Amino acid sequence: MAFDSTLFRIAPARLEDYRDCVKFLNERGDDLLRSGELDYKDALHQRMLMDRMRTRISVIRERSTRRVVAVAMLCLTYTWRKGVGYVEYVLADEEFRGRGHGLGRAVMEHLLEQVRSVRPRVETVKLVSEPWHEAARALYEKLGFSLVDGSDRHWELDLVEYLERTR
Repeated sequence: MAFDSTLFRIAPARLEDYRDCVKFLNERGDDLLRSGELDYKDALHQRMLMDRMRTRISVIRERSTRRVVAVAMLCLTYTWRKGVGYVEYVLADEEFRGRGHGLGRAVMEHLLEQVRSVRPRVETVKLVSEPWHEAARALYEKLGFSLVDGSDRHWELDLVEYLERTR
C-alpha cells in the first residue's frame, strides 16, 4: 500500500506545527534523542528551525485526529561552491511503521522535493543512519542514497540527479 492522502495530510511545517513536531519527537523519538528532550519553549531555536533559508521540515498528520504521525527535518548549509542538506530527523510513529502506509517514504520524498526550489541550489544531501535501522536504510537506498566509502552509517544523495530522475 502506498501513501494514502485520504488518511494522511503531508505539508511543509508551519510555525503552528512547531510545538506538535517537538512533542512528537520527544514522545516517539526513542533512540533519536539520546542526548535529551528537545525544548519547544526556546524562541530563538524555534525561529532558527522555522527559517526556510536554514531548514525544511515535512510533517504528516493523520486526517481524522490531526495528530502528527511522521516528521522529517533537513538543515541547509552553504560552502563557497555549493549547498548541502543534512537530514537531521526522520521519524514515523511506531504504530504506523511496517504497515504499508508508506509514511517514511512519503515524508522523505516531500522533504527532498521542498529543496528543489532552494537557491543557491543544494547539490548533495547527507544523513547518518545506524546499521541496526535496517528498514530506514533500505528506504534510503531506494531513494538513491549510497553509503560513503569506508563508512557503515554515513549516506549521501546526489540531489541534482535525484530531482532529474523524479521530475
